[in-house]
Amino acid sequence: METFRKVLKDCNLVDVGFSGNWFLWERGNLLEKNIQERLDRGVATDEWLSLFPESQIQHLSHSFSDRCPLLITTKRKDKRRIDRSLKFEAWWVMEESFIKKFRNIWENSTRDLLSKLKSVKRGLQRWADEIRYSRKEKKEVLTFKLKKLLEDERSDENLAELIDTKIELNFEIEKDERYWEQRTRVNWLKL
Repeated sequence: METFRKVLKDCNLVDVGFSGNWFLWERGNLLEKNIQERLDRGVATDEWLSLFPESQIQHLSHSFSDRCPLLITTKRKDKRRIDRSLKFEAWWVMEESFIKKFRNIWENSTRDLLSKLKSVKRGLQRWADEIRYSRKEKKEVLTFKLKKLLEDERSDENLAELIDTKIELNFEIEKDERYWEQRTRVNWLKL
C-alpha cells in the first residue's frame, strides 16, 4: 500500500472519492467466510478534475461478479428525443405476458389485415411502454434492495436473500442486454 501511495504522489494523482458501499470486492456466501475489501480506486490529476468538476464515481451494486462495477460520470445527462416507431424487441419474448397480449390484441381487432396490424402496433407499443416502465421500477427496487442487503450486517438469512435478489436482478439485466445487443446489430447493419 505504501508503494501505491508513492506512485500516486509521484504521478500527481489524487483519489477522486466515491459514493455507494465502501467495498468493491466481496467473496463468500457464508457469514464466517464473507470478506469485503476496497481494491479499486478512481484517481485523477488536478488538471483533469478542473476539466470535469462535476465528475463523480459511484460504486454500483453488483450481482454477477464478486467485484462492484464503477460508474464514472463526467457531466449531467442529456435529454434525448425518443423514437416512437414500433420495432420488435428481442426482450419482449422474455416477458411472460407477451404471447397472451399479442393474441388478445390480434383476436380483438376486426376488419382487414392492415387494420389488424395497426391495432397490433398500437397495442404492443402501449404494452411495451408499460412493461418498460414496470421493468425500470422493478430494477430500481431490486437494486435498492441489493444495496441495502449489501450494507446490512451479514447473517445466513441476509446472504440467502442477497443471492435470491442477485438472481432476480440478473434476469432483469439480461433483458436489458438483449435490448442493447439488438441495438448494436441494427446500428451495424445501418453502417
